[in-house]
Amino acid sequence: MEYDAVKKYLRGIIGRNVPLRKLFYKSLGVLFLREWYVKRAIRKLPLAGREDVEILDAGSGFGQYSYYCAKQFSTASVLGLEVVPGHVSDCNRFARSAGLQRLRFEEFDITHLEYQDRFDLVLSVDVLEHIENDRDLISRFFDALKPDGHLVISTPTVYRSHHDDAGFVGEHVREGYQEEEIVGLFSAAGFRLESIVYGYGKWGDLSWRIGMRNAMRLASRGGCLRFFGILYLFLVSPVVLPLMGLDFIWKNRRGTSIIVVAQKPE
Repeated sequence: MEYDAVKKYLRGIIGRNVPLRKLFYKSLGVLFLREWYVKRAIRKLPLAGREDVEILDAGSGFGQYSYYCAKQFSTASVLGLEVVPGHVSDCNRFARSAGLQRLRFEEFDITHLEYQDRFDLVLSVDVLEHIENDRDLISRFFDALKPDGHLVISTPTVYRSHHDDAGFVGEHVREGYQEEEIVGLFSAAGFRLESIVYGYGKWGDLSWRIGMRNAMRLASRGGCLRFFGILYLFLVSPVVLPLMGLDFIWKNRRGTSIIVVAQKPE
């Protein structure tokens, strides 16, 4: 998978260095349209100012969303679960060095979740498409939430106009979801759907193709092309960022990403 080589390279650069990791998180927040959508969904949740809030980031990866939640809700306890040991150790070292006492990470396979009525928010970004038994995982998320708790998920859809990106989805067990499948999965688990929003519509897809896709294809070839991939992305950002902005404010009828907010009824 083209994306994996880039992720491994970036992890080697940022490691546990606090300033570098913060800069990396900031860059991801600007350059990845998906983050715009997910963070907006999180900000809209009624969590600010509440005491004893617990948040689970299921499939935390580099830890950027866990970090965002810990900063956004300063009184919340945030747990990131991830299967890659290197991510877990780096993120824990970073959290301690950054003084984030309420943020921690554990190495864990989320398909074995057994929490009951524990979390106010479960967040899972670009994970569902990797899970064979997605129905079971959604049910485990439901069980892990407190009554009135929220689940926020981002996952790819089947609504793409191009089919030449196999290198970016090589480890997916499914190409993506139709909206009807999402509704069926969440309803069967007992969730009440609050919103379904499409990202990477016409403008977002174009921004991806001009920017991130080309940058990652350069960087995945290794050697000095890794540097040129990053440089290319910043050079085209004056074109890419306005396109991302258009996508973000546009009401996309379809897109290659779907962001779902659901609630566990009381």
